[in-house]
Amino acid sequence: AILMITGMVLVFNITRDLPEDITKDWLDAWSDRASVAITLAPFAGIAFLWFTGVVRDRLGEHEDQLFATIFLSSGIITVVLLFIWSAIFAALMRTSSLAAIGLADDDVYIFGFALMNRIIGDYTLRMAGVFMMAIGTLWTRSGIMPRWLAIITYVLALGFLLAAGWAREARFIFPVWVFVVSVYILILNYRRSHEQEGQDALSAAG
Repeated sequence: AILMITGMVLVFNITRDLPEDITKDWLDAWSDRASVAITLAPFAGIAFLWFTGVVRDRLGEHEDQLFATIFLSSGIITVVLLFIWSAIFAALMRTSSLAAIGLADDDVYIFGFALMNRIIGDYTLRMAGVFMMAIGTLWTRSGIMPRWLAIITYVLALGFLLAAGWAREARFIFPVWVFVVSVYILILNYRRSHEQEGQDALSAAG
């Protein structure tokens, strides 16, 4: 979640510009921030897969095959789309060096950034919405997570599915949700470990 948020903050102003405003000079001005965001993207995707495994482990025997399949597949697709977005971004930044010798023009950047905006807004966030909808359903059916968290997950998932392409700021919401869920699971595991230590101490004293 931290890696995702950091990368999105670095490119936030970049993605707010219209594709037709993108030029070689524009790319040169943002190259440093873009390079850091591109470097972070693969690690963010790997960490998200780890997060998916932690959530699945939390479900344990309550895992439902139907929703678990949707949960896992949508999570993997989300990571793949993130990697594609990052690869296009990296290719555009690399292509800017070709413009200096006349092998590329601004139309390449316009197309590339329009494609990037479509991938992150119309597809990545909607697949994240499917991911959240599936995990929210699993939480509701199993009762292993609080109802308030499941409700928030449903509301955010519906927002992503219906309006992901309209609000570019919405891309910050998903990593924040991942962060909240991660912290909550850490707290639960911490409490469970202390309760287990207390029980073991009582058993030893008995």
